[in-house]
Amino acid sequence: MTEISSQKKFTQTLEEIIEQYSISEPPEFLKVLTALPDSPDKDKMFEDMDEVFRAITSPSELSSKLPKGTTEDTVAKELAKIPDSQKILSEEQQKMVELFIEMLSSSSGDETQIDMNNVRRFANANFPLSSDTNDEDEAVLLNLLNSQPEAIAEFMQAMMACHMAGMTKAANLLSRLFAQHVLVIENDSYQSLQMDLTKNKGHIEASSQAGKSGRNKRYEKSDKVKAFAIQLYLSGNFKNPHQASQAIVFQVAEFGQSVGYRFTSDYQAPRTIETWIRKYLNETKKCQQKK
Repeated sequence: MTEISSQKKFTQTLEEIIEQYSISEPPEFLKVLTALPDSPDKDKMFEDMDEVFRAITSPSELSSKLPKGTTEDTVAKELAKIPDSQKILSEEQQKMVELFIEMLSSSSGDETQIDMNNVRRFANANFPLSSDTNDEDEAVLLNLLNSQPEAIAEFMQAMMACHMAGMTKAANLLSRLFAQHVLVIENDSYQSLQMDLTKNKGHIEASSQAGKSGRNKRYEKSDKVKAFAIQLYLSGNFKNPHQASQAIVFQVAEFGQSVGYRFTSDYQAPRTIETWIRKYLNETKKCQQKK
């Protein structure tokens, strides 16, 4: 039985994705990559891309825990009921980042004579990139870069320039930053889902606390906002409560307005949030010490 080529395998994966998401036509980058000369590096590239694209489009392990009838509008509410759902989503996203990094990164290759003038010319060229040579390989590379949005193209241009100059460590560091930027920081769908999850977890936690304590109704709104702030703190990566309060104050204030709660002042808001977080951490520590 003839083994299917890595390029053919990736093309089939991409066709499935195009059909699944009703994409009108194959992305431009596929045409550019297919035009590259055949080589072991090209085969490896398509193998890595196939793995990355399959990971990106595979359903989360949480999908099997959602009740039937869950829609796009109710998914955050249902996920909020699942323990550690935010942590699981974050870990799954990080796995995609690592696959993406592996695809973009490279090990130190054989040292060859480097024309630093060409490297500098390529690294400092403005977008869209152009060339005054007849080098076919260079033309393919420029077409690949020019087919991307400018922000992505500039990142790739910097990575490639480092590779060309033999600066493998710097190139791989840029690959990591780029993967985090594309798949996490600027991933609107992922960030929106995590935010909606935090809001829903805040509502659930606040309702639970209010029910247990039997507190006066006038405290219910602040309980919801407090629970939301704590969930934001727990789902983030902050050095301390002070840093966290400064970073999340606008999100917490926005959530507060949505439930009819307002801080006394913009100056007081981060101080109140920091107090909430410190109190929560102290109470958690006491509970752990009792066990």
